[in-house]
Amino acid sequence: MTTAADGRSGLLREAARRGRRLLGHAAVVIAVLLAWQVLAVTVFSGRFVVPSPTSVWSTIVADGFYTHDAASTLAISWKGWLIGNGIALILAAVCLLVPVAESGLMALGVATYCVPTIAIGPLLVVLYDVAGAKMVMSALSVFFVTLTAAVSGLRAAAPTTLQVVTAFGGGRWAQLVKVRLRAAVPMLAGGLSVSAPAAILGTMIGDYLGGQEGLGVIMLQAQQQLAVERTWGIAIVSTAICGAAFAATAIGARLVGADVEAPLDSGMTPPQARRSRSVTTGLAAAKLLAAVGACLVVWQLLVATSGLDSYFVKTPRDTWNYLLVAPDSGRHRSLLLSNLGRTLTDAGLGWTAGTALAVLAAISIVLIPPVGAAVMPFVVVLRSVPLIAMCPLLGLVFGRGVLGVTVIAGIVTFVPSLVTIVGGLRVAPSAAMDIVHCSGGQRWSTLVKVRIPFATSALFAAAKISMPGAILGAVLAEWLITARGLGKAMSYDIISSDFNDLFASIAVLLAVSLGLYALVATLETVVRNSGRGN
Repeated sequence: MTTAADGRSGLLREAARRGRRLLGHAAVVIAVLLAWQVLAVTVFSGRFVVPSPTSVWSTIVADGFYTHDAASTLAISWKGWLIGNGIALILAAVCLLVPVAESGLMALGVATYCVPTIAIGPLLVVLYDVAGAKMVMSALSVFFVTLTAAVSGLRAAAPTTLQVVTAFGGGRWAQLVKVRLRAAVPMLAGGLSVSAPAAILGTMIGDYLGGQEGLGVIMLQAQQQLAVERTWGIAIVSTAICGAAFAATAIGARLVGADVEAPLDSGMTPPQARRSRSVTTGLAAAKLLAAVGACLVVWQLLVATSGLDSYFVKTPRDTWNYLLVAPDSGRHRSLLLSNLGRTLTDAGLGWTAGTALAVLAAISIVLIPPVGAAVMPFVVVLRSVPLIAMCPLLGLVFGRGVLGVTVIAGIVTFVPSLVTIVGGLRVAPSAAMDIVHCSGGQRWSTLVKVRIPFATSALFAAAKISMPGAILGAVLAEWLITARGLGKAMSYDIISSDFNDLFASIAVLLAVSLGLYALVATLETVVRNSGRGN
């Protein structure tokens, strides 16, 4: 009887807790709607930028919730999601099974992430039909995020457990199947959750290249018609769909055990594997050179097999000549470096702001659970808003200067960083936290002494994802609202068919992104080898 009563009591407490959480979510939504309504009729009244929520809702209902176009977008997005994530998971396993291949594979991942899909979209349409180009762009949008999360998660396995597998005659494959896959679930869950809305947004970016149906197509039409309510309505519907995809992926990950604790020695490098910092730096330089070489080889192969005229696609040699050999190469370099400096400044401001906010929000969510209930819905919204469509609006609200670019680059940085860091902070082993509690430590002590050290892999994974993302966000903002930096230059290159300068800009973006990724990877290796990693 006592056991049954305790069970019913526990169920009632759980139901009450969930009820309070739902009420909290509802209160947040109501507060946001009220604030939106007030701003629409006061600050933004007469500016035709922010309509009232009631007018937006009326437009959504009158337009039938855009179900036909939403179905068209989803029909392509789920295929891109499967293809991009499938390839990412396979290559992540290859990175662990064949370590020498990791540099090249991760370099290709960085390349797919940092190259603006809006810039290569027209070439994809030439190579494939419009639907095929959209699917490729959807797959590219998810590939790098999942690849980075998977590799970082697979490396977070406990060394002692791996040594046990080795002692019983198991090799890398046995370690992967029996240990690493299970250890990778928490971090991989975060990557897959972020990639679900990314696949949809990738398809919507592809919609801007053409087509007869899709959420991006009708959003572009609404913007051209200056239909503000319809633009907001389409954005809200797409946000709701992306949020549902995010939630479904997160729930699925939880069902398979994404909330598993990290072992006490997870992420630590075995003593015999540790190297001096000079050796680590040398290896990092060698890996960077190998990564650049791999990208050049793949670039050359893609051009050779594309079947496109050399007027449209440029080889590495063409770009080399354009920047270093041609009579006007000095002028080309000067202009390119000037634009690059502006873009890196914009990206740096956005990355710093986005990362700082992500760390503070992650700490608040972990230490104060009600904060998570209030913040996470907004995180889903931020990740789900199609930035290519909302950039002009953000430019009107925050201006077309430094603040506007910082906001856009910060949004691109904030969401994946927050999701990844929260996942890392939450898997800290309870045994280690119990020791701190028994010694009189409070929540802050467990954060500093346990959670943050065990979240080191997650912190570095967030940096690997967010740094190229910040550059991409800055380029997008420059392209659409500020008319400066590499974004402006690449936009002009497409309009004027200056494909030499376009490929040179893409190559420089790729080189910088690879360098930043290699820097973060080197710092991670140094920290892990020092014995302070998680």
